[in-house]
Amino acid sequence: MTQTMQLVLGSQTYMQQFAKQAATPTRLLKDVEKDRDFALLDLKGAIPFVSPVRGTVLAHYGTVPAYGYIALMYFKLGKDEAGVFVSQMTEFTDQADRLEGCDAMVLMETDNPHLEYLLLSAWNRKLDVYTAQNTPLYAPVRTFAQRAQAGFGYHRAIYTIVDPDHPTKALTAEAAGAD
Repeated sequence: MTQTMQLVLGSQTYMQQFAKQAATPTRLLKDVEKDRDFALLDLKGAIPFVSPVRGTVLAHYGTVPAYGYIALMYFKLGKDEAGVFVSQMTEFTDQADRLEGCDAMVLMETDNPHLEYLLLSAWNRKLDVYTAQNTPLYAPVRTFAQRAQAGFGYHRAIYTIVDPDHPTKALTAEAAGAD
């Protein structure tokens, strides 16, 4: 895993163009709840964008696959919570292999001068995302999500990784050439 990563939101056409032309590993993402929202995940943070969510990887587990689902959780925290958050989310990320269907997890601190963090996880099935969120292992994430919602800010979205040539179709293991 690289030390930097970035995510940029945009229109289908714009994100699709970048995904097709990228010389570095990317994932074209389509929001599963808002069918028109797209994002591009740049796994090396190398593509020049005007205003991406860019940052430093603090902890990771696994490798983001070329297919499946991506759950993103954005946390904006106060100074008094940041250290505890990073400690607990690093421990959570280190235990991500215990979550059924979780292929990868990344904790990233954004380059924004405010204390903002992104917890990204990759899943085999959409149901795996929701199932994991109800496990005891997920308790610290739920706690910080509630605090961030009540305080400085929290956002969650679930995306499916789609084919840049056919962005209406989710990529499967077979289509992505996985074993």
